[in-house]
Amino acid sequence: MKNEIVLSPVLDKDLSKNLINSPIWKKAYKPEEFTDELRLSKSKWYEYTVRFEGLKPVQVTKFRTLN
Repeated sequence: MKNEIVLSPVLDKDLSKNLINSPIWKKAYKPEEFTDELRLSKSKWYEYTVRFEGLKPVQVTKFRTLN
């Protein structure tokens, strides 16, 4: 299993209940894809640390709001 950071402008309060089909995946970015231009395009961003088993997300281990 591997932990990955996922950045998204979408807040999903029920993420742990529906991780695979969460709306965060429609606008999800890796930290290396997160440019200043992208950061400034939305007023709030959320950082999810997600544990993956292969390509399948299985658990959210951390969450924080970025401003």
